[in-house]
Amino acid sequence: MFIKSVRLCNFRNVGLSQAEFSRSVWIYGANAQGKTNLLESCALMWALRSFRTSKMANLIKSGEAEAQVLAKVEHEVLGGSEVFIEISKSARRVFVNGAEQKKLGDFIGKFPAIAVCSDDIKLVRGAPMERRRFADMLISSLSPEYFEALRRYHSSLVQRNALLKLENPDEDLLGAFESQMAENAVAINKMREKYFESIGRIATQKYEILSGGAEKPAIRLKPNAAAETAQEYAALLKSLREKDISLGSTSAGPHKDDFLIFISGKNAREFASEGQQRSVALSLKLAQFEMVKDSGGVLPALLCDDILGELDPSRKAAFWSCIGSDVQVIATSTNPAPQNSARAGWRIIRAENGQYFC
Repeated sequence: MFIKSVRLCNFRNVGLSQAEFSRSVWIYGANAQGKTNLLESCALMWALRSFRTSKMANLIKSGEAEAQVLAKVEHEVLGGSEVFIEISKSARRVFVNGAEQKKLGDFIGKFPAIAVCSDDIKLVRGAPMERRRFADMLISSLSPEYFEALRRYHSSLVQRNALLKLENPDEDLLGAFESQMAENAVAINKMREKYFESIGRIATQKYEILSGGAEKPAIRLKPNAAAETAQEYAALLKSLREKDISLGSTSAGPHKDDFLIFISGKNAREFASEGQQRSVALSLKLAQFEMVKDSGGVLPALLCDDILGELDPSRKAAFWSCIGSDVQVIATSTNPAPQNSARAGWRIIRAENGQYFC
């Protein structure tokens, strides 16, 4: 996929501005001028989610009712296309070539634009929620069935948690929601196991390239609940009712899963150096890139938010070898584009006060 242009209206600090892209784009400027905002708008095309915030209302310019993004792309399957995204404080809507995408599951993954940023270090250092979000977004973009199972599971989870907060929750209603959760939990667990084989294998390969083969990582899924069938999981939830009522929330299930990262047999979160942790995080993003690329015949655009300057020369060369010259790279930096780079012919865009100048 090739993003040809993006127009923003009332998006973050941008009132109205447009940027034209090429295969290699370098966006530079001082901090807080709108560089990352442009990348963020491109990333929305993948799953209608920001890589910077979980609150979509934060994307709307202060004092405005809604934000809009219009992207023109060249797509391997759909050809020349327009993606229009409208964000209000209570809703988000997306149109492809003028047709509204009513089901989010039908849109996710069609226009892959993968962001790589310094906050990716949270995949190693952060809470389990950060790693689950990464895994869920990746697998949802590859499997509509996973997205639907995850949506149904969380819908039932919300209902069960609401009942648990009542003084005398209805046992029959709890059982009904637990049955629905159990069925979808099994589907989620099976698909997570399947996809984590690929995530771990590819991330290991990428890390070995980035590190020059000096170390070998391992990535292992850590399920929260041991139940393997819907009946076992429903029974587990029933057995935990008393505990969960006291907590006011559901204590077991896929919403509590995690995955662990090891380097040379040691937990990377606790024992890895800064450089090792950043390399592991980048390896996971490169695995994400490879899996999306191989899934549907669409080459993702790669959005690099101020990360190329963080890599030493050997890791930078390894990074370029991992993605190839045909991938569209849109990068941000406070510095001008590098003169000696594996990438030639950068299109330079200067960001200043929410405006973009070529």
